[in-house]
Amino acid sequence: MLKLVQTDNGVFDLAFDAPALTDDFSAVETLVYAAIFTDAEAPISREPNRYERRGWWAAPAKGSALWHVRRQPLGSAARLETLAMIADALTAHGLTQVKVTELTGSEGNVSSVYIQATGLHNGRQFIVKVPL
Repeated sequence: MLKLVQTDNGVFDLAFDAPALTDDFSAVETLVYAAIFTDAEAPISREPNRYERRGWWAAPAKGSALWHVRRQPLGSAARLETLAMIADALTAHGLTQVKVTELTGSEGNVSSVYIQATGLHNGRQFIVKVPL
């Protein structure tokens, strides 16, 4: 199970309440969804207006920058960028051997991507499928 813990003054993070549980899939799934759907601040080259860059005020680089990729049609370059951003966000949250792939069926759809994320969490393999 995940819990919110304070790591510093005004700084919070997710932590495992019982990492020795035999089935921590829901914890991994929560971590994957939180990493993907937490908005990171867009780079200045993508969004020059500081107030339009989004991002969580306390840690603008946390999470993925998926939201600003999704503001465009999801062509092949945007899809590859999406997969790379998700892999980076998951790795930054402590998951290892992360591999993010697009599931078949969403090719050619300019408004959605279905991904599968695999890797290791606390030495245990996980597979999470996420529609974006």
